[in-house]
Amino acid sequence: MKAELFSDALKNEFRISEKYFTRKRKQQFSTILLFMLNMLRKSLSLELENFLSFLKIDTTRKFTKSAFVQARKKISPKVFKHLSQTLIKEFYTNNESGIKTWKGFRLLAVDGSRITLPLTKDQKSYFGETKNHTTTSIVQARCSVLYDLENNYIIDGELSPISQGERAMALSHLVFANKVI
Repeated sequence: MKAELFSDALKNEFRISEKYFTRKRKQQFSTILLFMLNMLRKSLSLELENFLSFLKIDTTRKFTKSAFVQARKKISPKVFKHLSQTLIKEFYTNNESGIKTWKGFRLLAVDGSRITLPLTKDQKSYFGETKNHTTTSIVQARCSVLYDLENNYIIDGELSPISQGERAMALSHLVFANKVI
């Protein structure tokens, strides 16, 4: 996983533009990813300070929260699904003794829900809007997750427009359920 995270292939595939992350700067692609994968519990400023001190990065090379937010926008969100699939593949490959089962079976569950998103034109056009008994509309997306209950792993997750049905999303997870057998 470490080799994947620090690889140039990952950076080249998931940066938004070919111009991004070409020079060696304070905020390298892998550093930004590591920070985003970190469990954030405090303010962004404090988390950045703690993270950079944990990595023992020179005080002259630290960066601000504004610089982080700008760098974060240069990375495609699809990188997280790719990294998740890499981790799942690694876990289920040549690890029969480490994989927990229920009476010899893998126990998988699917859960779907709705998520309310910020109201922007782009999100409204892609995910769609919903209304209840009032005239106020909100942007909602449908989410679905395939989860390995015994091993506490999310195998696949999907965020789709609200018009997509939960059953169709659940069926789309079957491809991922079969891959890890």
